[in-house]
Formats: sequence, C-alpha cells, structure tokens
Amino acid sequence: MRSRGKLICLFLLTAIVLSACRPLVEEEGPEELVVYATFYPIYALSERIFEEIPSMELHCLVQPQDGCLRNYALSDWDLYLLAYSADAVIEGGRGLESFSSTLTAMGESGPAVVTAMLNMELYNNDEEASDSDEETSHLIGPNPHYYLSLEGAEYILEAIALYMSELDPDYSEMYFSNLDAALEEVGTLRETVSALAETTSGKQVVLLNEAAIYPALDMGLEVAEWIDRESGDMLYGDDLENCLDTLTESGARVVLIEQQAPKALIDALENAGFSVAKIDTLSTGREETGWEGYLQALESNAQSIAQAFEALEGTH
Repeated sequence: MRSRGKLICLFLLTAIVLSACRPLVEEEGPEELVVYATFYPIYALSERIFEEIPSMELHCLVQPQDGCLRNYALSDWDLYLLAYSADAVIEGGRGLESFSSTLTAMGESGPAVVTAMLNMELYNNDEEASDSDEETSHLIGPNPHYYLSLEGAEYILEAIALYMSELDPDYSEMYFSNLDAALEEVGTLRETVSALAETTSGKQVVLLNEAAIYPALDMGLEVAEWIDRESGDMLYGDDLENCLDTLTESGARVVLIEQQAPKALIDALENAGFSVAKIDTLSTGREETGWEGYLQALESNAQSIAQAFEALEGTH
C-alpha cells in the first residue's frame, strides 16, 4: 500500500541503496507514486519492471545526450523535478551519474535514491594515471556502462524488481512476474547474439569508446587496443595520425565507436582501411523508445559488430 510520504533508509541485499526505510502506505485510497530514472537505459529497464503496476508514474530525468552520460550535470529544471515531484529516483551508480552525491545530499527533503549497480561486478580498466595527469581520468576504474551487456541487463532488472517489491509489497508478485517475463525476453535476445558471436568469437577489435567494451565482450572479442576519447569528440592533426598509427600497430582491423561519432572521424578510419562498427551507447534514447527500443539497440550492436567483420572479410 502506498502514500507519497518520503522514504528514509532501506538497504536491500547487495544491489539497492535508498534514503528511506518503510513501504509506502496507502491511507485514503491509492495515490500516484512518481519515480524518475536518471538516464534512458535505466529508464528502459525500470519501465519493463513497472509494467501495468497501478498508480505508478515513471519518467526519464535526463533528455538525450550526444556526449558521454558520465559528463552530464543536473540542470536547475532537473533539480526542481526531483525536489518537488519525485518520490524516488533510480540511478545506475558506480560513476555513471556525476551528480550522484547531489541526489543523496537532498536527504529527507528529497526523493528516495536507488543505486541499482551498487555491488555489481563491472569491467574494470584499472590502469594507473601517468604522473603528468592532474587527476585520474573517469575512464579509469569500474566501467558503469553495464546496461550495454546482456548480463548487465539481467542483473539490473533483478535489482530493480527486488527494490520495488520491498518498497511496494502489495504488488510484489507483479514486479517479479514482470521480472520473469523480462528475463525470458533477454534470454531470447541472448540466443540471437550468441549465434552472431559464433562468427566473431576470439577475433581482435579496437575500442574508441569505453562503453563499447560490453558489446565486445558479449560477442566474444579480444581487445587489441583501446583509445581513450569522449563520445562525440573528433581527433585532429597529430592526434588523429597517432591514433591511426596505434590502431595499425595493434593488428586489429575492426574498430568499435559510438554511433554519434563525427563523420569525419569515421571516414578517416575507413579510408585508413579499418572496418567500423557503430555502437549505440544508449545515450540518445527517449522515453518513447522504451524497453523494446532498448532490446533492439542491444541486438543492433551485435549485428553491427558482425557486419563489420563480414565487410572486412569481403575486402580480402
């Protein structure tokens, strides 16, 4: 049963951190529970778990972004929505939201905060920053783009369902029923990706975007080289020449890069003889894209990788 009273503290298993500790209680009939998911991929996963739950209003907080989600800063409008209309906010955590501390700092006056990836095992790029670095790059350490992997999708779905069943126990069976259905759908997608991976497993690839590591792993690829760059950034002059030289020395001929990368950069890679797979990093998704669009994006990423290797073989 539910009311709009703010929650204070709940820790659920190893996946959830909240700022509240009691179920929402319905006092004078059902009232709408307003929940925000920080970014589209977190929204899409939440949407599937919330399907057909009565009096539940779910929104995506942040609009589509061309750049890396990790660089997004909350706007005044975002803060207004969270402070005055949100009962809860679901974040990915683990560095995905640069504003995570702002959410928790809102305390009892703000929404409950759910951290879905709190203790999940993420890919970790633990190379040490050079002595010349003023600070460690956010590209070093746990990689929070776990939602781009099939395993990540399953784990995040489970975390959201567990949280909601505790927060909203009257609908616990519905949350877990939605979870079961979602896991079946991911399982069907896994069969498709596994079939595509039969043609790519064990082959080498180069990454020009950190988020691409998860689709690469799903496709059984070995990372021969990794060039750190932000989503949407162009490389010019010596930086571009050095990048192409590094890629050539790696021996890999397929490059994974975000789909919104500058056309000039993609052209430069292709003119240098590389086959390019454009990866949807899910930063540009909208609410209306929804769960189905999320699954389609994961499948399209796998297809893009398979097609890049197929095109490379066709040139030999």
